[in-house]
Amino acid sequence: MDDISKLHFEYFLRNHEKRVNHFFGYVLWFCCLVGPAIAVGVLLGAFPDVTLSSCLQTLLIALTFAGGHAILYKKIPESAVIKYVGLFGTLFTIYTMCIDHIGIYLSYFFVPMTSLLYCRRRTFLSVCGVSYVVLLICNWQISDYMAGLRSDIDAVPWFVGIVGGETIEFLIMMVSGLFINKVMQEYLHTMYSNELTINKNEIASYTDELTGLWNRRYMEKAFDKYIVVQKNLGAMMVVDLDFFKKINDDYGHLEGDKILKRLCETLRNTFFGDNVSICRFGGDEFVLLLPSVQTFSELSVSISKLFAKADELFSSDPKYSVLSLSVGAAFVKEEEVNFEKVFDRADKALLQVKRSGRNAFQIYVDEPENS
Repeated sequence: MDDISKLHFEYFLRNHEKRVNHFFGYVLWFCCLVGPAIAVGVLLGAFPDVTLSSCLQTLLIALTFAGGHAILYKKIPESAVIKYVGLFGTLFTIYTMCIDHIGIYLSYFFVPMTSLLYCRRRTFLSVCGVSYVVLLICNWQISDYMAGLRSDIDAVPWFVGIVGGETIEFLIMMVSGLFINKVMQEYLHTMYSNELTINKNEIASYTDELTGLWNRRYMEKAFDKYIVVQKNLGAMMVVDLDFFKKINDDYGHLEGDKILKRLCETLRNTFFGDNVSICRFGGDEFVLLLPSVQTFSELSVSISKLFAKADELFSSDPKYSVLSLSVGAAFVKEEEVNFEKVFDRADKALLQVKRSGRNAFQIYVDEPENS
């Protein structure tokens, strides 16, 4: 692949990693049930060497890492730290269970094999290395206890024997894991190539020719993806360039096209992110879908930033001094699956701004109030 294709594929892998992190979050919360489940076994006499305090410790550790993973995923979903919190958190939980004589020693292989889901060889190898070191430490710590259960062997010979067998198993797991990783990488490359082909065929029909933004046809597709399918409760903005017709009348349509393109750059620079959709809805009107914006304060701050950058743009040339922005916005209501309803509320808020003098914004509520 050329450099551009490599960058695109890396972006594709990052999105895949986010999906795996989302799935792995459920696994971590499920692991929180292990401690209570073993506690039931202790009460029934199934685990004579395990204490209830060990079960409580297992529960607290699992809850800590599950909660930390969830917070990081919400706050910084793009961070590579999230996967290591999940993987090493699971590894640490297994370690504490083993030294508390909860016999799940083969679970050390679970963490490296789970890391294969991320389809990154470096992640797999690093997790293998850490897991093997933790396995050695754990076996050394429990060697006295395990040897004490037998009369024919001391701690050191037991440690050497068990580590020898588990090292062979670990090497077999690593070789098979590298092979699986290669197959999964090839599979992802195929998926990426197919998606790229589809995108190339569709991109012209979804792109505004003048500005390079998405067009009106794409916005409904974006709404379905980010709101209906992913169940985000975000916001929608309708942005109108005030007095744009005067630029066309006084300076010609080429100058009008120029300011539209510059405004598009301003929109891109103000609202950026993997899930932000910006489209030219028609003429001098733009619609933005912001799935991650949840509160009035977040939305107000974002719109204020847009106005500040637009002021810089309009003051950069005397010809643009007549221009301003009018913005209407609305939040997606819970369980809402209709693009037109959200757009209608944002458009009504924009209409109120227009009627009250322009160069302002308004966020729709049941009884709109000027902002």
